[in-house]
Amino acid sequence: MRSSTLLSLVGLAATASAHGHVHYHVLGTQTYTGYLPTKTPDFTADAPSIVRRVGSDGPVELLTGAEMACNFNAVPILDGDVSRVGAVQAGTNITFDWDADFPHSGPILTYMAKCEPDCGHFTGNEGAVWFKIDEAAYGTSWATQTLFDQDNKWYSKVPECLAPGEYLIRHEIIALSGCAKINKCQFYPSCAQVKVEGSGTVVPSTGLIAFPGGYTFANVKWDSNTQAPKDYVLPGPPVFECPS
Repeated sequence: MRSSTLLSLVGLAATASAHGHVHYHVLGTQTYTGYLPTKTPDFTADAPSIVRRVGSDGPVELLTGAEMACNFNAVPILDGDVSRVGAVQAGTNITFDWDADFPHSGPILTYMAKCEPDCGHFTGNEGAVWFKIDEAAYGTSWATQTLFDQDNKWYSKVPECLAPGEYLIRHEIIALSGCAKINKCQFYPSCAQVKVEGSGTVVPSTGLIAFPGGYTFANVKWDSNTQAPKDYVLPGPPVFECPS
C-alpha cells in the first residue's frame, strides 16, 4: 500500500537495503531499454540501446570519481564509428522509467551536455559541459515520492530553444540518508545519447557544471536526522531557461 507519509521521511532510506536504476528512457513514441527489469539484470552486458551502461543498481559515492558523470562503466556507445542516438524533439518530454518501488528519499535532477564531436566519442567528463534542465527536491514530500506516485516515471522537458545536435542526457536521484558524511551520499546517475531535433539555436554556455567536480561535500552535505526537508538546497547551477 502506498504511503506518502512514510516515503516522505528521509529516514526510510537509512533502513532500506535495495537500490535501483532507470530501466527505460522514452523519447516520443520510442522506448529504449537500459538494463532489463529482471531479478538479476546483466550489468556486464553491452549497452542494449542508447542508454549507457551502469555498474550495478547500487550508488555512486566518490565525489571525485569519473563515474559521477554517468555511472560506472558508462562508456560512449558506437555502432562502428557512428554514435548510437535516439531522436527527441526540442520542447518535448523525456520519460525516465525507474524500477518499481525505489526505496530512497531525496531530490531528482536532470542535466544535458552537448556532445563534442559526437556522443560516441564523448564521455561527459570533459570539464564544465553540463547544464541543468530539471530539478525537484521537497514540496509537501520528496521528489522521490512524486516519482512513486507517478508509477515510477519522471518527466523532464528538453528546452524548446535548444539547437539541434547530439547531446548526452544525465538523470539522477540523490539518496540523502548518508549525506552527513563525505563520500557516503548516494548518487544514482543514468545517461543516454540523444539527437535533439527542432529549429532552436541555443547551446548553453553559462551555468555549466562538471562531473566530477561540480558537486563538493559542502554543497551535498545533509543530515536527515537534524535538518528539516523544507530547508534542503539542491546542488548544481540553476535550471537553464530559454531566452525570452
